[in-house]
Amino acid sequence: MHEWALLIFSICVQTAIGGMFMLWLYQRNISKSGDETTFTILKTPLIIIAVLSLIGLGASFGHLGAPSNAFNTIRNIGSSWMSREIVVTGLFIAAACITAGLAILQKKINPILLIVTAIIGFVDIYCMASIYSNSLISGWNSINTFTSFYGTAFVLGAVLIASFTIPALRAKNMDDNAKALLKLSFFTALFGIAIQLLGVALFPAAMTDVNIMAATAATSSLEPYQGTIAIRWVIEVIGIVLLGYMALSPVKKTTITVAFVALIVIGFAEGLSRYVFYVLGS
Repeated sequence: MHEWALLIFSICVQTAIGGMFMLWLYQRNISKSGDETTFTILKTPLIIIAVLSLIGLGASFGHLGAPSNAFNTIRNIGSSWMSREIVVTGLFIAAACITAGLAILQKKINPILLIVTAIIGFVDIYCMASIYSNSLISGWNSINTFTSFYGTAFVLGAVLIASFTIPALRAKNMDDNAKALLKLSFFTALFGIAIQLLGVALFPAAMTDVNIMAATAATSSLEPYQGTIAIRWVIEVIGIVLLGYMALSPVKKTTITVAFVALIVIGFAEGLSRYVFYVLGS
């Protein structure tokens, strides 16, 4: 599998998009605590989102080569999903960095910038998925591509923000808020997994729309990776169970270590899923 740059790009940017949406939801919950407190709690995850988006940008250049290649691709924006994806990704990264920069300068989180950036991000995910769904590669040209990408954004975005917000909430003795936001992240992550499972369920039906030879080739490509797919789901379930335990247990205090373990476990599972996705095109 030679598409490591694309794997890093898609995971980082989609996580940043989902994280930006979760930050907007979190901000709505804790805004009553005041601008200063809200900024202190959300500053670190906001900076991490900006950094993730920049890492994704760097990885995209690793795939395209020289930055000039991206500018050449943009010329086909009227007919190419890749051109549209480059433009919208650039808009999202710029918006994420501007949102983080202004927050640091003003010591205040701007909720309008958060949701506008998140909306740009969701459009970006659609553009990303459309590149693959409009390809001739069997297994990519299905609704499963869209559900996989959006699912990753909701799952990893939710766990990322929960992990990096809990320490600040604990430091402020805001355990009730921490518990409520953990529940929000848990149910958002469950929603993301439900979207992915829907795509998996619809995948066989989509395969019948392509010719038999292509469907057989796609199935054959995945056969050596059935164990990887199974391991991915086992690991993902473990991570979600950890997150659910923190969110739904009667213990008011939240465990920071468990939150980061859940982030690492789920991040690894989503990475395995994306690896198998790119195997189809190798």
